[in-house]
Amino acid sequence: MNTPRHAISPAARWLSLLLVCLCLAQTASAQAHSAAPATPSADTQPREKFPEPLVRNNVTQDRSVRIQEKQVRGATTSIHVQPLHGGAAYNVVPPSVSSSTDPARMEGQAQWKVLTFK
Repeated sequence: MNTPRHAISPAARWLSLLLVCLCLAQTASAQAHSAAPATPSADTQPREKFPEPLVRNNVTQDRSVRIQEKQVRGATTSIHVQPLHGGAAYNVVPPSVSSSTDPARMEGQAQWKVLTFK
């Protein structure tokens, strides 16, 4: 059995070739836009000159008191003391390290809250 062959005109061939090229170009363009990152990557971000400081929150508790101490870069910045069986909580302001290196003078000052305004 012979099947009839249909002749395709040269204009139809060019038109079909043009349509295929347009579809391929549009698909490639869509893939290129979807592959582009929306935000800059971590490699293009400027790096900080100094790293974040190491912060530690130490909590010590015994039968009568709970002490919360905050250290930044190894230096104590704040101390909060909470008595567990009555009594007012208070803060201890640590001494300035630059003021004295004598251990006898390295005492903090206690601060109590007397009034609170809202």
